[in-house]
Amino acid sequence: MAGVWHPTNKIRGSKGWWLGGTCLLIGVTGSVAAYKALDTARWLVRRGAKVRFVASKAALELLGEKLLHWATGEPPITGLSGEVEHIAAAEECDAMLVAPVTLASLAKISLGVTDTPVTLTAVSILGMGKPLVLAPAMHGNMLSSPQYREAVERLGKHAVIVPPRLEEGVAKYPDPELLARVLASVSLRGRDLEGRRVVVTAGATREWLDPVRFISNPSSGRMGYEVAVAAWARGARVVLVHGNMTVKPPHMVEAVRAETTSDMKREVSKALEEPADALIASAAPVDFAPEKVEAGKIRSGGELVLKLKPTPKVIEGVSDRVKVLAAFAAETAESREELVRSGLEKMEKYGASLVVANNVGRPGAGFEAESLDAVMVWRSRGKLYVEDLGRMRKEVIAHRILDTIGILLSGG
Repeated sequence: MAGVWHPTNKIRGSKGWWLGGTCLLIGVTGSVAAYKALDTARWLVRRGAKVRFVASKAALELLGEKLLHWATGEPPITGLSGEVEHIAAAEECDAMLVAPVTLASLAKISLGVTDTPVTLTAVSILGMGKPLVLAPAMHGNMLSSPQYREAVERLGKHAVIVPPRLEEGVAKYPDPELLARVLASVSLRGRDLEGRRVVVTAGATREWLDPVRFISNPSSGRMGYEVAVAAWARGARVVLVHGNMTVKPPHMVEAVRAETTSDMKREVSKALEEPADALIASAAPVDFAPEKVEAGKIRSGGELVLKLKPTPKVIEGVSDRVKVLAAFAAETAESREELVRSGLEKMEKYGASLVVANNVGRPGAGFEAESLDAVMVWRSRGKLYVEDLGRMRKEVIAHRILDTIGILLSGG
């Protein structure tokens, strides 16, 4: 009943209100992976979104109506009546995700066959010009079928199709929270980077002392992960050059592993052999490497004196190879003014278009955290802009960076 408090309100907005005011639909069809859509919904709710499920009869046999209601605090749409629920939901909500979408449902949506609540609502969303995201999950031989290819071709650019993860001959359901990020992105930004090519760096490099020990830093790669997912969701073709990451690189982008800082510089240079609109250098390359790498394990128990040499700078000399260079500066600053100075110095030194200077010396922000404490400095048409982002979740900062890059690419 409208207005009744639901326990979901305890988690709504617990990770911020980035999606506050948005209404998002999640359609579930008869796949054994349907239960994972619950995690997608909860991720969105924690960021302030109103989420509502639309379920086919086959999906309800696997999940149950009560579970879908519990996950979102909203009664799911499980059938159609004189209240034309599919029209009301499509009118109210900003975008829809169908995850998982079976081959049968995918084909139906592509042909306009509206014999289930999910396919009817999806076609209604398309008819209203709103974003539709589809996440197929099926056996590998079905993914290779002409029926699958034809359905994808018919949908063309009308829907965003997140490819499944191919493992053990099965087209598996993508990471549920990755799907939530894609849905959030297209609902708020659409496909404004369509046709762009973006290179992103992420994670920490390693400089080896011997076969078992190395110098590195605590970078998780989360910032680069968020940028890569957001750029892909907004329509860009993405190359992710990454070092060590505690999160898996998104499966739908081109991911290239780089072990050392020299490796990363080389792989970035390779990626820029093809024209790129932007390089977003969010990795944390190690600045120093041992002058000598031992062939065998260094014996423990005694003192060890290391002589270090500087590593090459990954973004040095690349600003003229991209339209926009976005750099990061990790500092232990005492003030906002110090952060701004650091950003300006890096901008000047490397010819960057924008720099995110972040304070890694604050608890709960920085390398291993989900947030940054940062300022962003950038130039456009000779004018300097300074934006104090404060403490902000990395998924939101990723979009702020891409928004600014979009302005710069459009000549703004």
